[in-house]
Amino acid sequence: MYSVLRAVALKELLQLRRDRVTIAIAILIPVIQLIILGYAISTEVKNVTAVVVDLALNESSREFVSGLGNSGVFILQGAKLSYDEAYQAIVDGDAKAAFLIPPGFAPDAGDDQSRTVQVLVDGSDSTTANYVMSTVSGVSQELSQRYITQAGIVGAQRAGVAVRTRVLFNPQLRSSVFFVPAILVLILHMPLLLLTALSVVRERVEGTLEQLIATPISRLGLMIGKLVPMFWLGVLEGTGVLLVMVYLFQVPLRGSLPLLVVLLLLWVAASLALGLFISTIARNQLQAVMMSILVIIPSILLSGFMFPRESMPAIIYPFTYLLPMTYALNIVRGLVIRGTGSFALLPDIIVLTLFTVGMVVLAATRFQKRLG
Repeated sequence: MYSVLRAVALKELLQLRRDRVTIAIAILIPVIQLIILGYAISTEVKNVTAVVVDLALNESSREFVSGLGNSGVFILQGAKLSYDEAYQAIVDGDAKAAFLIPPGFAPDAGDDQSRTVQVLVDGSDSTTANYVMSTVSGVSQELSQRYITQAGIVGAQRAGVAVRTRVLFNPQLRSSVFFVPAILVLILHMPLLLLTALSVVRERVEGTLEQLIATPISRLGLMIGKLVPMFWLGVLEGTGVLLVMVYLFQVPLRGSLPLLVVLLLLWVAASLALGLFISTIARNQLQAVMMSILVIIPSILLSGFMFPRESMPAIIYPFTYLLPMTYALNIVRGLVIRGTGSFALLPDIIVLTLFTVGMVVLAATRFQKRLG
């Protein structure tokens, strides 16, 4: 019994030693992922983009804005001129919060309206929204304490900065509103990527690659032909999860449904194209699966699916732009949660389209109509 086990183990060891690519992937993937994800994953919220509508333009308003900037949480973008502009910046995804300072802002004034700052918060991500409201409350209390001290006992009750907060899109701050659309994106991505990544490899393993070689179809035509059945599978899958999102989890759809359907089909095509490209690189099924995992895990952790991308270290943040799921999440969350228009989503749509076309072309280029 011992000799048989030893012989089998020796055979497997020799086979594994000949497959040096698989050994390298198995060793390097965990190391690379640990390094990247160890730096990137953080529950701390920072670098929250915000806009300011300062209608006072006085010393008190500048002091309040300075307190926000010094909190270390906000990145204050160019000032907006009106409530509508600030609101639209949040809808378009250009800002997570907006601060509207009234004319004649004076924390030591007896008039409540003159000392009240209105805060608009994107409630899509309940964690970020709560952190924003907590930070604003701290800044206003610090500034209020200063004015209360100056006002003395008589004016203390009528001094200080008041904050009136309005949470947009998700007033109840339900986490499902933020995560369910992202899960929709992930569910469409993972199975289609894995199934397609195994497609060409399976042909090679099963010995049916010779039949493909004998066909007169071009390499590009062959690649597209292999995507068509998976594409329709993705359509059925997307329809199911979209219905579950709206009717079971009660996530309101604020954007255009036809546009969402079209862009989800684009995401299905992008996932299939990436899987097809992986299948032309991998030499066996194990390599295809491991390469897919190398894409899927960073996509979950670095694309904004779980953690805010803005809070990631500067050395990691540029890598988030290399993941197609980053753009898919921006599109789906923008349409579903905020009702973002197509024009604001155009940069993400263009990148995802170019990525899809590029992956198909690269897969067709790499695939050689020969055995090997």
